[in-house]
Parts: sequence; structure tokens; C-alpha cells
Amino acid sequence: MAIYLIDYENSKNLLGIKNLTSDDSIVIFYSQKANKLTFDLHQAILSSQAKIEYKYVEVGGQNALDFQLSSYLGYLIKQNENSESKIYIIVSKDRGFSFLKSFWSKEKSIDIKIVPNLAGNVQDKDLNSENSNTDIESLLKEYEPKLSDNEIKEIIAMVKKYKKTQTINDYLNKLLKDSTKAGEILKIIKPFIKKQVV
Repeated sequence: MAIYLIDYENSKNLLGIKNLTSDDSIVIFYSQKANKLTFDLHQAILSSQAKIEYKYVEVGGQNALDFQLSSYLGYLIKQNENSESKIYIIVSKDRGFSFLKSFWSKEKSIDIKIVPNLAGNVQDKDLNSENSNTDIESLLKEYEPKLSDNEIKEIIAMVKKYKKTQTINDYLNKLLKDSTKAGEILKIIKPFIKKQVV
């Protein structure tokens, strides 16, 4: 019963969209700056069970998308004020939304989550479960730019083998030779790490 408000200017890959259910809703805020989809992402959206809505933002100034997303969140909170089961999640890397989270928490005791991508909301998984490899693999296959099949296999093996986040981060940097990419992959796989040590 979650409502995801996606800042598509700031989080374009929609990792984890396939894992949402028919009880979830997604509102994708996009603009002229961010209005393109890959074929893989288009297929992932089509295969998602979640209800999906698109909001085009006229960009006339700085933070136009942020203001419209914030206003729409207020509208949704009012619309669902008698429903205690709603969870509001902003998908963005923009730290400015933390002020919005703080406001709603103090004003109405409403918890707003802020995650960098849809995979950021994945609950902790048990690596011994049958579905854990499939879950990690599907999230990694959605990542843009694409990872090779060999890279995906190595990352899954590494998640099973190591327990410390720092060790995994070092391994990812060595494997991918790109610290930004390694950091993004670490965020995706963090819920699957046996024992997170930061």
C-alpha cells in the first residue's frame, strides 16, 4: 500500500519496479530535461503490477519538479487522510526532500521515506532463501548502464561470500573500475548483505 513519487530528473533507472505489487502506486514526475526511456525500462514499466501515473512538469525555473512533487504529496496526504495504511516514498537523490520529510513528520506525524531508487525500498533478504539470487539478479539486470552477465555473477558470488560493506565496496571498485558505479551497485545490493558493517 505504498505510493511512490519519483523524481525522474534525479533517479532515472527505476530499479526495483518489477518487485512492486498491485497495491502500490507510482507517480513519475518528468520534464523536458528527463523524458526518455530505454527499451528495457519501458518493458519493466509495462510488466509492473503497480498502478502508474505520469506527471509532466513544465520547467520554468530551478527546482520546478521538486515544488510540484511536494505539492502533489500534500494533495495525496489530504486525499488519503482517513487511510492509515498508506506509505509515502519519494524516490530521489535530492537531499532537499529531507526538509519535506521533517515537515510532515512534525506537522501530522506522517512518515515519508526517501530512497535513491525503487530498489532502495527492498526489505532485508535472507541469502539462504530460494529467491534471493533471483531478486539480486533482476535488480542488477535493470541497472543502467548495463552490467555484463559475468559481472552480475561475480557480484552475486561476492555478496554471498563477504559480510562487511567496506570489503564489498572495495571489491566492486576493483571489478567495475568506476567508483560512482560501484557506489550505486552497493546501494542496490546492501539489503542482501548478511551483516552490514559501515
